[in-house]
Amino acid sequence: MSRVPDEHNQFQLYADELTDEDRADLVHLNCGDEPWSRAATEWMLGSDVWASVQKHGTRVWLYRTHSNVVVGFGSLGITRRKWPPPSGEYSNLLMIPMLGVDYRFQGQPPDPRYRYANQIVSHLRFEAIQLLEEHLRAGRSTLPLLCLYVHRDNRRAIRLYEKFGFIVEPSAARGELLLMLQKLATDDHTP
Repeated sequence: MSRVPDEHNQFQLYADELTDEDRADLVHLNCGDEPWSRAATEWMLGSDVWASVQKHGTRVWLYRTHSNVVVGFGSLGITRRKWPPPSGEYSNLLMIPMLGVDYRFQGQPPDPRYRYANQIVSHLRFEAIQLLEEHLRAGRSTLPLLCLYVHRDNRRAIRLYEKFGFIVEPSAARGELLLMLQKLATDDHTP
């Protein structure tokens, strides 16, 4: 998501990697009242996001409009899990630890081609492919799988992820959280 405006998309978002200077821009972030929405807000506004960046090397982006308003955030990192679950070998997997859209921008804009949530997931998927290719060039063993956890009652998010090709891995559920994943092809660079 470059800073070059797209004259055909007035709703284009710009991805900025999170820095300490962004704290003031997050004061009014609120992903909603559902338990999973509150968890996303708390992750971003509390110390969890900074701990994830520092301890695990997670990359976090803020997504802003052309007028610099924060619409949401997304994150990407590497996790080690038994694959296939539940008793496979430990392997590196690409993971979206958390993402959220401020409640004021959920379902916006009305035209689904430019919907903010779609732009965020598309960007995270693009970054995951870039990270996978980087690992392959460096000889690091990373499975071509992009994973995320979603609350089983968060139907809106599940539909969004399914639209992007994620499927539920039933053997890897954690209580009320479902693991969704998709296989990545390194020749697909659609942001």
